[in-house]
Amino acid sequence: MVSDEARWLSLQRSPGERLADAAERMIREAIRGGALRPGVRLPSSRRLAAQLGVSRGVITEAYEQLAAQGYLVSRVKAAPVVGDTPRSMLRPAPRREELGRVRFDFTPTTPDVSQFPVRQWAACLAAAARSMPVSEYDYGDPRGTRKLREVLAGHLGRTRGVVADPEQILVVHGTAQGIDLLMRTLVTGGARCVGVEDPSLPSQFERITAHGLAARPMPVDAAGILIDDPDVDAVLVTPAHQFPTGVVLAGERRRTLLNWARRAGGLVLEDDYDAEFRYDRQPVRALQGLDPGHVAYLGTTSKTLAPALRLGWLVLPAEHMPRAQRIRNLLDVCPPSVEQRALAMMIERGDYDRHVRRARKEYRRRREQLIAALADRLPDLRIEGIAAGMHLLMRLPAGLDDATVAARALRRGVRVAPLSRFSHTGNARGGLVLGYGRIPERDLEAAVAALVTAIRR
Repeated sequence: MVSDEARWLSLQRSPGERLADAAERMIREAIRGGALRPGVRLPSSRRLAAQLGVSRGVITEAYEQLAAQGYLVSRVKAAPVVGDTPRSMLRPAPRREELGRVRFDFTPTTPDVSQFPVRQWAACLAAAARSMPVSEYDYGDPRGTRKLREVLAGHLGRTRGVVADPEQILVVHGTAQGIDLLMRTLVTGGARCVGVEDPSLPSQFERITAHGLAARPMPVDAAGILIDDPDVDAVLVTPAHQFPTGVVLAGERRRTLLNWARRAGGLVLEDDYDAEFRYDRQPVRALQGLDPGHVAYLGTTSKTLAPALRLGWLVLPAEHMPRAQRIRNLLDVCPPSVEQRALAMMIERGDYDRHVRRARKEYRRRREQLIAALADRLPDLRIEGIAAGMHLLMRLPAGLDDATVAARALRRGVRVAPLSRFSHTGNARGGLVLGYGRIPERDLEAAVAALVTAIRR
């Protein structure tokens, strides 16, 4: 029998829409709407096809595409199940038989961790453990060690133009915890709604709504986020290199955003996730430096060093620090002291800057090689985004669905993110977000060749 959870599914085909696309949309909307909950087992492709009066191949293709997008988890010789919180999944959820078969990974959110400066980090870590006073092995300041906060204040002022008093810096376990902490701080201050770029990371939307706040998608165009005196309490932005479009927030839009914050008493949350990697010129300075009283600045070592370090920082307006400090103390008391001391040493010794310079050269070469390979094989397709970071946006021909292309690519051993995965309103489509952090130079030509076969099918 067909499972009770799927009995009500009704296939309604739009004019000109393929049956497989209609089936995919039907199931995806049921998952997004909450009718199909995480863990629910769907009918087999044969049974659902019989129920809907279509061929089995239609349902098989729909299931495969939804599995590639992360909405379903396929299993060997078993019906698929609804994946856990699919909107927060940035990579396709591979079927068991696909595990280990991904040859080229264009995931746009990760660095090349093979570049991690193991020797320098190990030396700083050992020196930090040896030199740290015994008293500092006790519980520490919820904001982080005084030493790292002082070093970060100088480093951020020098490299990003951030106005950072050590008293206003709070060390966190990466940007993820930083945003979560900011959401908690906003809630305790009476906030109700946070604006978020559309498109943007699905996890940002999730972190906002997880605390009972409303998330309001705001469109992004070639000049960045569109702000029209929004009725929100805060706005989360990536102004130096918008993810995933790669645009820079234009000067006029910056002024509009900051004028809104001053007029409405709102807070701008500036996620400066990869500003160290600008290849054609110096990166645009941080928004925070223009108005420290209305901008909370977030930085991280996840892109410059490695995500596993779980080290990041917030620079907060003075009025928000007491609440944030109290919440941080409740969460996990304080960040780890030895690792903080090691990072401070690495910055002071110049090892951090030297590593960033080396990584910048490597990513720049990969970007240039990737663009050249795409131009050679797909000369009619447009590449968007500034020369920065670890990803670029490639527009697809009109009428070609990006999720369908991503699903086909995965079957060919290429993991790539469709632009539509990052849209909260469904308006951003028709592109592939290509990261080059996980593909070394020697493999880029072959990776592009494999991707082209999925596009040209």
